[in-house]
Amino acid sequence: MVSTIICPRCKTKNKKTAEVCYNCNNPLKSNKKHDKKNFFIFNPESRFDFKIILIGIFLFVICNVLLLNVVYDYAMLVSGFAIMLFLYILFKYYSSQDDSASMKKIGYKVIIYYLIIVFVGAVILLTFNLF
Repeated sequence: MVSTIICPRCKTKNKKTAEVCYNCNNPLKSNKKHDKKNFFIFNPESRFDFKIILIGIFLFVICNVLLLNVVYDYAMLVSGFAIMLFLYILFKYYSSQDDSASMKKIGYKVIIYYLIIVFVGAVILLTFNLF
């Protein structure tokens, strides 16, 4: 295990946690990798996640527009089912199920997200005459 970092410019030994060389004030390269933000990584533990809602609205509108040619009468119903399935899979695999209280909280969160997604999706569909 290395307990020191050697400065590439002046070859001075610095502490492992040092970010700047104490001799020449040159920034040291740390081995930390910066986390790149991925749009498709969700955080269901947060209070309100806009990424889940935006992707849900996108899926709702796309499913509805695609299904209008196949089953006109049931397009809204099938799109709503697809969104409920999306939310179920998302919250089942990305959240920790500790006790019944957290499961109840997750259930309420799924219902609220579903209602927001369907309401905004329906407004978008009616605004652009896609339905």
